[in-house]
Amino acid sequence: MISYLPTIYPDELVYSWFCRYYVHAGFFSHKAALGELYCKKSDNTSKEFIGNLNSEAMEQIEKVYSLDELVLNHTMYPQYARFIPLEQKKAALYRLVHNACDAHQLFPVLPRNEGERYLRFCPLCVKEDRETYGEAYWHRKHQIRNMSICTKHKCKLMESSVSAKSEQGFTFCPAESYKHYDEAVIESDSLVIQYAEYLDSIFDAPMDFDNDIPISSILYDGMSKTKYLKPSGRSRYTKMFADDMGEFYKNMGICSIASIYQIQRVLLGSLFEFSAICQIVFFLGMKPEELTYPSLTMEQIRQEQDSHYMKDTAPVDWELLDKETAPVLEKMVKAVYDGTANENGRPERVSERLVYREMGLAGHRLENMPRCRAIFERYTESYPESWARKIIWAYQKLKEEEKTFYWTDIRKISGVKKKNFQAVVPYLMKHTDDITVSKIMELVIVDNE
Repeated sequence: MISYLPTIYPDELVYSWFCRYYVHAGFFSHKAALGELYCKKSDNTSKEFIGNLNSEAMEQIEKVYSLDELVLNHTMYPQYARFIPLEQKKAALYRLVHNACDAHQLFPVLPRNEGERYLRFCPLCVKEDRETYGEAYWHRKHQIRNMSICTKHKCKLMESSVSAKSEQGFTFCPAESYKHYDEAVIESDSLVIQYAEYLDSIFDAPMDFDNDIPISSILYDGMSKTKYLKPSGRSRYTKMFADDMGEFYKNMGICSIASIYQIQRVLLGSLFEFSAICQIVFFLGMKPEELTYPSLTMEQIRQEQDSHYMKDTAPVDWELLDKETAPVLEKMVKAVYDGTANENGRPERVSERLVYREMGLAGHRLENMPRCRAIFERYTESYPESWARKIIWAYQKLKEEEKTFYWTDIRKISGVKKKNFQAVVPYLMKHTDDITVSKIMELVIVDNE
């Protein structure tokens, strides 16, 4: 039973709040704190959301804060749900509060790039927080994708040593223990500051749960005032747009500039990723209110929807599509294969179905795209081989924790059942050394005894 909850600070992540609860309540172990908050021993802390809270914890928190408001104002929900369709937005809010689920099932969550892999902080906010509250905490806005500065102090954000991913580490990392008095570096580029303030204003705007205006229609309207949309309104100069936008952002220190393929998917209404959309609208010179409080008429929405009918009948330049898609596909399948696309770091099997879904490709298109097909086949593997890589990953992860562990621990985080182990053995030898194979085999033998 939670007997005490510290006051949650402005713009504080729920994860940060729980970290401070762990410290303030005087727990001797992370395990004990986790037991009071979460349902199962296998539940790990969520950096960006709330996690699988048990009913007692939810009841105690609800007495102080509405769980819906907690998600809206103290998690990264506004980043991931801002532009998704209305019913999906409502369902995501409900599931984050009431059902434990992987965020990848609710939103488009892209792999993290260099500069986004650790929780970030502003040195001046650290100083200010300590003076005001007596301790530092993790701010939400510092964790926005492609946010490079603190919009309050105009200084560059610093990376901590705390992974931004939700991992199977089962630990709390309070900001006070991981932030120091780093020297603040003030940003001098006015365009970088404008872009950061733009992201901030869109992220911070109240969520609209009444209107369902497609983001593709909003962008179509914004593009209609530019050279990137033909006078007929039937076709966009997407390559020209992507090239110009890339040139615009290349010197701004952005972690990831949206690719032409991401831009195409956004404009056609099949991708709703926050960073890619913000890059498009900022480049187009649209006001934040045009996204957060759109006022399009039904006729304007219909014009954008009618513009799509040519999409499937227009001839496809397979050579160009293959060439432009290949680097995006390579990055995506590599992230799935090695686990960087997964919140807990677990490697996964790359399937044809996954490729078509994640890349937004129509069925059988890879048959006309030799570069992409070659990339896919390079990562293709059987289920037993995929299970082997998961087992090796789980073994190495548990070994790094320097604690005693058993086959059941490997099974829990790898997701591989013991009945499939015999099919896995030949592939263990392919993906790791003999000593590691022997150690894994010993754990299975001991478990059988």
